[in-house]
Amino acid sequence: MQTQPFVTQSAPGVRYCALETDRFKTGQVDISLALPLEGELSAGAALPFFLHRSCNRYRDFTLLNGRLAELYGASLTANVKKTGEAQVLSLGITFVDDRFALAGEQITRECAGLLLDMIFDPYLPGGLFDAAAVEGEKRILMERYKSELDDKRRYALLRCSRLMCADEKYGSNPLGSEEGIRAISPLSLRSAWEKMLSTAVAQITVVGSGACGGLAQNLAEKFSFAGRQPVLPETLFIERAGQTRRYTERQPVSQGKLVLGLRAGMRNEEDNAPAIRVMTDIFGGSTHSKLFTVVREKMSLCYYCFAGLIADKGILFVQSGIDSEKSALAEEAILNQLDEMKNGKITQKEYDASLLSLSDRYASVEDSSAAALQWYAAQVLRNEIKTPAGEREKISRVTKAQAVEAARSVTLDTVYMLESEKEGVHEGQ
Repeated sequence: MQTQPFVTQSAPGVRYCALETDRFKTGQVDISLALPLEGELSAGAALPFFLHRSCNRYRDFTLLNGRLAELYGASLTANVKKTGEAQVLSLGITFVDDRFALAGEQITRECAGLLLDMIFDPYLPGGLFDAAAVEGEKRILMERYKSELDDKRRYALLRCSRLMCADEKYGSNPLGSEEGIRAISPLSLRSAWEKMLSTAVAQITVVGSGACGGLAQNLAEKFSFAGRQPVLPETLFIERAGQTRRYTERQPVSQGKLVLGLRAGMRNEEDNAPAIRVMTDIFGGSTHSKLFTVVREKMSLCYYCFAGLIADKGILFVQSGIDSEKSALAEEAILNQLDEMKNGKITQKEYDASLLSLSDRYASVEDSSAAALQWYAAQVLRNEIKTPAGEREKISRVTKAQAVEAARSVTLDTVYMLESEKEGVHEGQ
């Protein structure tokens, strides 16, 4: 695989990233559009799911499905997520790589064109989105919004995140709110669409043998229109926690969920990132980590216990499943492992295993077109595109001493405990 993608700024606030390779049987195109995570978010959250249903050229399911069949059974996806303090809307398409086109068709170009049609030329009967279709998407979005209550592990993480960042944009749900979802209308959806086109920072990412630089011109032409003023979302980084805040919630669950929210000491996404990644992995990133081998295995305090870094916000979460009455013991044990790292107690075995584990994860990015696309599309807000090989090289240069220093920069901000309300009630996970 070509490890260095072709990257160009197609238009103001618009980047084209193409990884040309003949390694995969399928190709991928993704268009991601980032907006500040502020104001009413629900209409924007509904947009990608609505836009990928049709466009002015293919106005209903039958016509669109026919077009996808012509493109050798291509499939569409839509998504909304939070990256730093940005709401990122995306449309994607997966298709047979150009090498396998029976008549030499440029499938990549055709699929990219379809996504651009969906974004720039949606079907607007009477100048607005179809009212009946809007109501249908509202119901689906509401179900998606409420579904986080069903997965208690995810629910606990989200609650801790939102409580920890309640006074920051990051505390917002990228789907908006129940009230916001109910208020979505054909008019508000059109307004959100116009705002997205006018102000979003965008990246089109292409993976496959047809991922040539020539597609960048199509993108430039679409986004080069009068009045477009892209706004780059900015993320607030808080280096150190203040006084630790504690929250407890009770629900009828069979297993308690303890989540610790910590500040990683980062001033921006790049600040000491390699060392912090190594430190996080040694702390709780995999089965060789301190949280797994000591807190879970040796002390048997948790059913699961792991740590994850959110580098684009400079925060770290420790998630654990416990018996509710053991919450104090589990918290103490988790923080003791962090203190040990701060005191330099990292073994050579832990250090070597972490570097190998992280190196393997970066290498696996090149195992599939989907993984490669995810890697590059996720960088829509970065100033420069990073490659897996480049990140592996940075990780390989991190020393044990640097990992210890990274641990010393971590401070506890928020403790969230989802307690079991009564015994014997299953949470359906």
